[in-house]
Amino acid sequence: MTVISSCGNNLYLPSFPMTYRIPPFIEKAFEKGFSHTDESNKQSFFYTEDIGVLKVKEGKIICCDPFWFNHDQPFTTAFPTGNFPVQLAIAQIADDERVAFARLVFSDQQPVEWTMAIIEGQDISTLGAEEFFGYGVDAGTGAFLDTSAAEEFYAYAKEKDSMKELSDEMEKNYKDTRDWFVWQRNDVNVAVFHSGWGDGSYASYIGRDKDGAICRLVTDFGVID
Repeated sequence: MTVISSCGNNLYLPSFPMTYRIPPFIEKAFEKGFSHTDESNKQSFFYTEDIGVLKVKEGKIICCDPFWFNHDQPFTTAFPTGNFPVQLAIAQIADDERVAFARLVFSDQQPVEWTMAIIEGQDISTLGAEEFFGYGVDAGTGAFLDTSAAEEFYAYAKEKDSMKELSDEMEKNYKDTRDWFVWQRNDVNVAVFHSGWGDGSYASYIGRDKDGAICRLVTDFGVID
């Protein structure tokens, strides 16, 4: 497949239009006791890690690789503002651990409808059943940030040894093979976390409750198919 990249957000280009598929387990992976067995009989046991809150001041959220952040575009959706929990669904696979999903929880309501999160210029109607819009990861790390933190984090990223410092902070939460950190400066912050098996392109999905209000934003790192 051809991959088209724009501001770190990638499109797997389909050969014909179809309805895209919402990943299974996008909500269940965060439920206590969830497990999954793949086609090769390999079993994953899941638990949820709360890593802090994200400050959402403008309601325009960016998902990106923080180690390659360069004014990545926010999603077109306007999200609720406030301070919201960031949670990771971590898969225990034998003696290894991987961040399978990362999410922002905007409310305690249950999602009844999911849509793919997109940036300006992306058209969901062009996607096939196995295609998606997502952001590119080249440093094995994903992130959530509000646009209110973009300039502050970009300035930080340009500082000498800043990315080594960020990596060192993530290492404090390391367990083979996942880590995370919530970076903060001047009343803005960025949630960063390991991305599944590492580098790739990863889609995010918006969950809405029965009243149509946004209650979730979830990134799927492709750990379970």
